Amino acid sequence: MWLPTAAEMAEIDRVAVESGAIPERALIENAGRVLARHVHERFPAGRVAVLAGSGHNGADALVAGRTLSAWGRSVGFVQCGSGAPAPDVLAGWKLNLEPSEAMDRELAAADIVIDGILGTGLTTAPRPPQAEIIERVNAARAAVVAADGPSGVDFTTGRVPGAAIRADLTVTFGWPKMGLLRFPARERVGDLVSVEIGFPPPEPRPSTRAVTAAWVAGLLGVRPADGHKGDAGYLAIVGGEPGMAGAVVLAARAAIRAGVGIVRLVSAPENRKVVQTSVPEAVFVDWSAAEAVQSALSWAGAVAVGPGLGTGPERTELMQRVLKDGSVPLVVDADALNVLSAEAAEAGAPLGPTAPPRPVLLTPHPGEMARLLGTSVGKVREDPPAAARRLAAATRATVLLKGAPTWVARPGGELRATTLVSPAFASGGMGDVLTGVCGACLASGLNPADAASAALTLTALAVLRGVDEIGRSAADVPDALPEARRALRRLWTGAWPGVNLALPALPAAATGDRIG
Repeated sequence: MWLPTAAEMAEIDRVAVESGAIPERALIENAGRVLARHVHERFPAGRVAVLAGSGHNGADALVAGRTLSAWGRSVGFVQCGSGAPAPDVLAGWKLNLEPSEAMDRELAAADIVIDGILGTGLTTAPRPPQAEIIERVNAARAAVVAADGPSGVDFTTGRVPGAAIRADLTVTFGWPKMGLLRFPARERVGDLVSVEIGFPPPEPRPSTRAVTAAWVAGLLGVRPADGHKGDAGYLAIVGGEPGMAGAVVLAARAAIRAGVGIVRLVSAPENRKVVQTSVPEAVFVDWSAAEAVQSALSWAGAVAVGPGLGTGPERTELMQRVLKDGSVPLVVDADALNVLSAEAAEAGAPLGPTAPPRPVLLTPHPGEMARLLGTSVGKVREDPPAAARRLAAATRATVLLKGAPTWVARPGGELRATTLVSPAFASGGMGDVLTGVCGACLASGLNPADAASAALTLTALAVLRGVDEIGRSAADVPDALPEARRALRRLWTGAWPGVNLALPALPAAATGDRIG
């Protein structure tokens, strides 16, 4: 689904209203009423305090409070901006909008607070008195529901420049805003629910989309009962210098559990025994046998290169052999990226003179990305979407930049962001597992961006549903992949009418069937 920045969402809103597609007052009414429904569904009892700023989010919050009051809930209203929202949002109901001096009394009496203090355009730290109001809300005992997003966070970058609401639930309108999926804002959002409120198709279209599990379920489909192993794809995995067999074993096990038809594992001859013992389904290929390697690369429907590869001169030669065939789709990860960055330093280009025209997926973490771009890790972390787009443009390859969220950039500027994250991803071997799943998805016939999106979602669900706990490791993830794939097929998209995305709070386990 679309993942607009704050500016893109404001433009979508403006165009929708000025074109006559939907009146502004109707959008506010729709937003407020659906906000009230989710407040009542999540917190069916208790007094509600509505904190209304002077902007659209304040108006949305007032409509929600008015609606809850009409439903019989006990509701108090506090004005938190320089002026009150337009009085027509009260629809004739005589509701008392208290001045900010009544804040402490209302917070003490409230079980639930609706945050409509600030809007989506904030990029700097909130000023007094809103900053003090936010701190008082965070110190209160009441649960907090944010209208569109927590006051104080940047809806585009995810930065928290000053005081910011810590919400238990965020109900965001139209589409999720990019900043709500980025850190540190994501930690302030609580449970995130994105709701449809009547916007027409976005115009202009946002430049980024969020990858959802429901979309991936449709992308992967169901394998036919009479399918052949060749239909699932042939994958060659290249890596594993002596002493690094574990990396290719993880990648091969992940690829097989993700559903690839056959794996040929091209590795150091010293690894033959451990590979054939750990992954008996895979065909071992000695990488010192040039003809056997060429046969494996020609046979494959996709090649994944990098896990445990090493970076010496012999590995550079092997990497050049892999790149020589310009037709087979390719996943490049780990040490293979380091080999490329070394070549780039000599050639003055991110992929050197060997940049292939074939479908390529590069999967760097921020350190590898910095080396490929010739910049610092700090610069990459400062703006990951821009870094991913820059490398995709320079290499003509699809780029999967690991992080929370992970970004997938295609040549030409299209950008995608993942929606499922976990601290468990930041552990040894997870990158090797992801490489295997990416290779399996690429071998099945998906283009690099779709393969990356599907692999990220499958791996995330495997972690979140079966591995996301202390004492588990990357070695446990492959065995959880079949259940993750079954979970995708079980998704019930009609369970929550009007909701287009639902994500659980962090760091709680994200395992519900409502993950969309």
